[in-house]
Amino acid sequence: MEVEKIIGPPGTGKTETLIRRVEAELAAGIEPERLGYYSFTRAAAREAQQRALATFPDYSIDRFPHFRTLHSEAFRQLGWSRDMVMTGKHLKDFSHAFGYELSEAGVDEDLEEHEVREAVLKTLGDYLLFFTSWRANLLLEFESAYEDFWELYRESLPYGWSPGVARLFEERYRGYKEDKGLLDFNDMLAAVLEDGLQPDLDVLIFDEAQDSGPLQYKVLDFWLRGVQRHYIGGDPSQCLYQWMGTDPAILMGRPCDKLTHLVQSFRVPRAVHRLATGIISTTNYKPRPAPGEVREVSLYEVLNRFTSLNGNTAFLLVRNLYLLEAHIEGLYNWGIPFENLRGPAPFKGKTATKILVMRRLFRGESVFIGDLWLFMSKIAQKPNFKRGLKAQVQAMAKAGAPRYITLSEIRGQCLEPFLQDPAGALDITPRARAYFSRVIERYGEGALIERPRVTLGTIHSVKGMEADWVAICPDMSKKTWLGWQKLPDEEKRVWYVAATRAREGLLLIHPTSDYCWTWPKPQYIDMEV
Repeated sequence: MEVEKIIGPPGTGKTETLIRRVEAELAAGIEPERLGYYSFTRAAAREAQQRALATFPDYSIDRFPHFRTLHSEAFRQLGWSRDMVMTGKHLKDFSHAFGYELSEAGVDEDLEEHEVREAVLKTLGDYLLFFTSWRANLLLEFESAYEDFWELYRESLPYGWSPGVARLFEERYRGYKEDKGLLDFNDMLAAVLEDGLQPDLDVLIFDEAQDSGPLQYKVLDFWLRGVQRHYIGGDPSQCLYQWMGTDPAILMGRPCDKLTHLVQSFRVPRAVHRLATGIISTTNYKPRPAPGEVREVSLYEVLNRFTSLNGNTAFLLVRNLYLLEAHIEGLYNWGIPFENLRGPAPFKGKTATKILVMRRLFRGESVFIGDLWLFMSKIAQKPNFKRGLKAQVQAMAKAGAPRYITLSEIRGQCLEPFLQDPAGALDITPRARAYFSRVIERYGEGALIERPRVTLGTIHSVKGMEADWVAICPDMSKKTWLGWQKLPDEEKRVWYVAATRAREGLLLIHPTSDYCWTWPKPQYIDMEV
């Protein structure tokens, strides 16, 4: 088997290089069904798939079945159905059955989009579940895993933690899954190894490899049997999940026939590069030939700048999930459209579109029948409409006729509660109503159907992504701060990744807590925009 390893810092084109390898293999005659592209996130695998389709338009998307995450491929090999996955609803049931408090027990995971997320460690149940998954990732026996875990987390472990409690939790968790016929995400990988299941491939590409641990690499090595060529890419400086058992040293220690080092960044400008290399010193890493900007600012200044991005994109990033709410409040108050990668946001779903339809309808304008049904579909018939109206609108929308309707045409079938308060019928909260009013006042109604240019999230949530401007809050939880003192290199990588998302510049928000990240102090290059 021929092996090429591709290593490169942020913005140097690791994924782009791997996609070119995909194109070269297809051009050389490799059938797409025999080419696997596995990535830590589905987004990277999907990008490779779409590029391949654009380059080879004679292929259909069905001919690329192995462009996915490692967990998704494992699930596919097992041939299980989605209701057999141990997702949030099952965790919630498990926690209620045995009296464990789990902070995120109600969150369901989408198998196709599954990715490791930041650990929320508040309760004893959180730590027990985390330990169980951590041990599985590292392929450790209980005794050695418990000792290592104790050394790492002894200062923050909650009351009640003990070997006996951890063993009992694992027994109950395993028993619950067996009784219900469920697999969690680690079980999927272990099951394909136990059952000897692997995709039939000639070429296997593994992207974002720095974020894989012993269990993932064991599956990878098993699937490499019989493969002709293997390409593996990553950057050890961007490993964000070492707390979960990943180890960048595994990537660097793997043998290869060809080592490709990428050194020219096409994203990171000079000022940002200077700051980033002050966090982690990397050799032969060249910035994009643009000055860029790095500036220390208040949150007020960030929000003021984000009100008018002139077509640019922006990230607003925090270290811990609990810090999101304060920034969400600021975006609400300023009326700035935004996406939220780690939770609810007003522009998620179709609420903004429904508000636009409502405004047009009640101004007396005609609206497309499909948009009218979108607006009405979730509104309760009682006490808003006479019987039959919703069914009539739905039937017309399903018929697909290019039909437009005004409020006057259906007013006779609408009841007074709907006519007096359509936003209330949509069940839009007063907070959301006020927010959308500010958005419309600032940007006009067109903003309701445009994709927000500001994205809010944790640093982990934007891994592999980029934006023109990146604002970063340096505050962190005491637990994270203590972890930084104990394992400084791991925390450095987090902030290095945060800084290197920026194409134009960084806005470093003033801290509000004693527990905060301290940026290095290079000579910033400022550029007015």
